[in-house]
Amino acid sequence: MPTYLTVTAQERDHVVGLGACRDQNSGRLFVPDGMAVTAFASWLPSATGSEIATMSPPGISLTTLLRRVETVVNRAFPQPEWVRIEISEIGGKGGHLYLVATDRDEDGNEISKCKAIIWSSQANMIGAKFFKMTGSQLTAGIKVLVLVQPNFKVQHGLGLVISDIDPSYTLGDMEARLKKIRATLQVEGIADKNRSLPSPSDFFRVAVIAPASAAGLEDFQVDANRLSAAGLCEFTYFHATFQGDHSKQSLRQAFIDANELHKASPIDSLVIIRGGGAAADLHWLNEELLARMVCRFPAPVITGIGHERDTTILDECANQRCGTPSKVIIYISRAIARNAQCALRDWNEITQAAMARLSHAEAKATQMRATVCAGVDKRLDRALFATEQNRRNSQSDAMATLELAGVKATTAHTAITAGAVAALSVAHKNVDYALMNIRERTWSAVNRMDADINNNHDAITLAARRSIDGIAEHLDERWVGITSAVSNMADNLATQVDRVFGDIRCFAKRNLVSAEVGAREVMEGILAHGLAPTLKRGFAIVRAGDVPVSSKAASMAHKCLNIEFRDGSIAVYTEMKE
Repeated sequence: MPTYLTVTAQERDHVVGLGACRDQNSGRLFVPDGMAVTAFASWLPSATGSEIATMSPPGISLTTLLRRVETVVNRAFPQPEWVRIEISEIGGKGGHLYLVATDRDEDGNEISKCKAIIWSSQANMIGAKFFKMTGSQLTAGIKVLVLVQPNFKVQHGLGLVISDIDPSYTLGDMEARLKKIRATLQVEGIADKNRSLPSPSDFFRVAVIAPASAAGLEDFQVDANRLSAAGLCEFTYFHATFQGDHSKQSLRQAFIDANELHKASPIDSLVIIRGGGAAADLHWLNEELLARMVCRFPAPVITGIGHERDTTILDECANQRCGTPSKVIIYISRAIARNAQCALRDWNEITQAAMARLSHAEAKATQMRATVCAGVDKRLDRALFATEQNRRNSQSDAMATLELAGVKATTAHTAITAGAVAALSVAHKNVDYALMNIRERTWSAVNRMDADINNNHDAITLAARRSIDGIAEHLDERWVGITSAVSNMADNLATQVDRVFGDIRCFAKRNLVSAEVGAREVMEGILAHGLAPTLKRGFAIVRAGDVPVSSKAASMAHKCLNIEFRDGSIAVYTEMKE
């Protein structure tokens, strides 16, 4: 029964803050059951502080409540019940098996959970019975039909005691699950998609999905590493979890990564391997999503999962099933060896055919060589005979021609000699006559020149003196005029030069100021926009090291200059002169 309080309007908020509740019908405040009333001593209607201390606590104890529950549970379940559960956790201690039983909806969401136990006296019998019919041990993730006695203890709560098991239910559940997956794949039309792909005839690039650090992977890699080292086949590994709650997502990501590898560079096959273990562990692979990914994979899938007797839905959908990881690598090795043997056999056949053709060609070439040599010898003999005949004829003709030429040369020499002697005699006579004529004319001309010189000497001397005097006077007059004109021109030029220099100084100062302003604006523009736009407009920058050079004199002080253009730079070496 709740304890009602007497509270004024000003104290209501304070009392509510201490934990008091408001009665919906009367509006009065009361102390909830189970809460100590000592904090509300000032607002109790008729009890004092000492009386409150001796009051019995309200409500009932937890033990009393749980004992009532225990009685109800034991009465409700006088006999064990067959219950469908999924084992989410299982472990052993002291011979007992401790389980966590769950129930899930169609989407796999957990809707209930309870602890369960198989006592050591029943554990061996139940485990042996289950293994005999299913071939696997009790493990997490499987559904079982068990005979359960609910047991409620005050100290431990509700628990389930398992006394028997029906393995046929587990087998039926697994088979029903597989049938559902098969039917879905058939409806989607992809059940035979990967099986219909041509089986690989050779292996050069292979993707492998396997658990990390698994014994089956190590067995596979013994031979795979030899093939890789020999450069015969390249293996790319994608590690994934093959059992547990995260196995489906982990395998899905491995399939996606392998598919990306195939898109980048096609692979010959995708290998899925897992070593031996409990057969029940393989049920994690019987997932519709994984089966669909095997069916739709663009390259042939080869499986080697568990033992030879173990089968999963992945094996049914794959292009090839080899049973174990070791048999997968044997299958690949034999295919490579078979192709190598075929290649060697083809090589030998090609070599033999080539040798036969070579021998035939050599024989034919030898025969043709003999024929050609015989023909060449005959033609050479005929050519030598004709050559010797021609040589003799030519020699005879040459001797006759030489004799005739000698006779003609002797006759011509005699005629030339006679003509030369006659011409020489005539030339001597003509020379003597010409020499006498020249001497006479020369003396006559000399005599005439002496007479003319004596007659004209005085006149020439007088005229020369007069000309010299006139030229001297004229030169003096012209010198005075030129001196005066030059002086006037010098004065005028000095005045004009001063005026021009003044104008030049003013104009130069104004242009210098304008140039400084323009240069400053250009430099600001260059600094604002960077050097790249300036270079793109057709300009270039000359540097000596990192220092800009802007004049020829400055550039001659450096041996090497760097000229930067918009599309690159070049080094220029200057020729320094003393």
